[in-house]
Amino acid sequence: MAKKRTQNKFISRFDPKGKSHIVQGLLTAVAALFLLLGSFAQGLFCLYFSAGAYTWDLWHFYLSDPGLVCLNVLPLVLLAFVLWLLTNRPWIAFFTTGAVSLLYAFSAYWKVMIRSDPLFAEDLALVGEAAQISDGYLFFNLPMFLAVLFVALGTLLFFFFIRGGFPKWSVRLIGAALLVGLVIPTYFLVYTSDDIYESCEVWEELDPWIENNQYFSRGGIYPFLYSVKSAVPQPPEGYNEEDAVALLQSYDTDMIPEEQKVNVVIVMFEAFADFSDETDRITGGNPYADYQALRSQCYSGDLITNFYGGGTNNSERCVMTGFADLYRFRHPLWSYVQYFSDNGYVAQGSHSGNQSFYNRNTVNANMGFDEYWFYENRYEEMSDTVIVPDEIFLPDIADLALDKIEKGENVYSFNVTYQNHGPYATYLYDGSVEYVPQGDLTDEDYAVVNNYLNGVADTGKQMVNFVDTFRDCDEPVVLVMFGDHRPSMGSWGSTYEELGIPMYGEDDECFRHFYSTEYLIWGNDAAKAVLGTEFSGQGPTISPCFLMNVLFDQCGWEGPSYTKLTDEVMAALPVVTINDHFLCNGTFVSESELSSIRAELLQKMRCAQFYLAEDSNGQLP
Repeated sequence: MAKKRTQNKFISRFDPKGKSHIVQGLLTAVAALFLLLGSFAQGLFCLYFSAGAYTWDLWHFYLSDPGLVCLNVLPLVLLAFVLWLLTNRPWIAFFTTGAVSLLYAFSAYWKVMIRSDPLFAEDLALVGEAAQISDGYLFFNLPMFLAVLFVALGTLLFFFFIRGGFPKWSVRLIGAALLVGLVIPTYFLVYTSDDIYESCEVWEELDPWIENNQYFSRGGIYPFLYSVKSAVPQPPEGYNEEDAVALLQSYDTDMIPEEQKVNVVIVMFEAFADFSDETDRITGGNPYADYQALRSQCYSGDLITNFYGGGTNNSERCVMTGFADLYRFRHPLWSYVQYFSDNGYVAQGSHSGNQSFYNRNTVNANMGFDEYWFYENRYEEMSDTVIVPDEIFLPDIADLALDKIEKGENVYSFNVTYQNHGPYATYLYDGSVEYVPQGDLTDEDYAVVNNYLNGVADTGKQMVNFVDTFRDCDEPVVLVMFGDHRPSMGSWGSTYEELGIPMYGEDDECFRHFYSTEYLIWGNDAAKAVLGTEFSGQGPTISPCFLMNVLFDQCGWEGPSYTKLTDEVMAALPVVTINDHFLCNGTFVSESELSSIRAELLQKMRCAQFYLAEDSNGQLP
């Protein structure tokens, strides 16, 4: 008891209660100063971790711009002072702000280092999934330890020595209200401003055309808050629902002729990309031999995706809907899934991961699927591992489709694999083939690239077996296979750089190294006979949103009104990305460089897809 009184007496020396007004004011001023400095330092820690693999160099770039520092630090300073006014406890304000800053900083840092992708506001809806996917890959280093130590020691310092506050609750309430009143207009006038965001320079070491690089160059908390508005769907400029309806109604919707109905099975392969022609370091055999042999039997082309090392759901849903920009999918919407259902097809699909990943259980139902299989309701009993291998998953896709086909039903099947998902182990597994000799590669890059190539070599073999399952089927079957994005190998693509594949640069080649995969369209003999198509040759380079346009063209189908509209867009702009890259006459240009005709076509597509995603209730007008 005596010890407690001694402790309270010690603390009371720094407590403004009972002191003169002058001393109270002095202690409050000291608390304000230290809270300002402490929250400012927490903001600098966030900036440091936001720099990812570029830590010191990019951090120095941040610090060279006082305005950029202010934009990133101000939210934490304001949060600390609002909490101080509400609780009258500076230590609570410092600790809570520190906990928030560390949670953000570490999450952003892990995502950058594991996925080479910044933390966007929309990622908050995927926290559970991220924790499952990243299990075993999260790490804790010295800078993280120092950041935690700073918050811990700072909290103790505030608790024992810095206890200034405001004795009158009315003063605190008015002060908090004034600060909140400042925060709200500041957010909408500053943190959502396109002009301010675009006025910030992009670090000279990064390609300014890439959205992620623009984000990285603006710090951490600032671009994160700017991304909040993107998490809530906004209609395109000039959007009008009646005009969008009239636009879609200006095109006819044609159903698939009965005599041309073929079964369609689509498989999106996780992180599958063939970059063997971009490097001469793959000398221990050809991991793509089976895949390349299969490609020679298909109609194939390059796919330019929106994301590198991640964004599986983006490629998946761009293909399902034909949309270049994606929305919430929280309610029924029109999609190609729905179109096939309207044509009498059974719409089914599988993903061997958890149903909560990207909220697929809800989104896929809103897309119009009749049935969809996940790890929980099917693959958990079929596999000993959470990441179900292709040798189990692909035969099951075939069995599910053939079961319906043998019953006389037409099938539309959309499936997403899990094998080859990153991050890749930094040690080489026993029995692995050494496709890339170590040479001057670091131990980590050597293991990462060989583990990835061993995975895709097996996938290529399983692809061949999968196709052979349908080869002699009496019923017509068309297969569509594509990679969702390039694998993220090494921090910031370091493994690619070590392989001699340049990633960072302003030329088209570097952009393709970030975002290109391939698509294959194959038909069995029965499908070729029904459609009069050979499914061979070189197809165009396209965005995922146009893959169904290419399929419909190969099948000779006119398709729905939205397909006819986007056929016109694809003819002018076969690649439409969210990274301000548009393929025009074989060259990538920014949106500001588009001709008025192409810009108008793009605007029509955006208005039509916003209507179909947000206002259509799942039906074409």
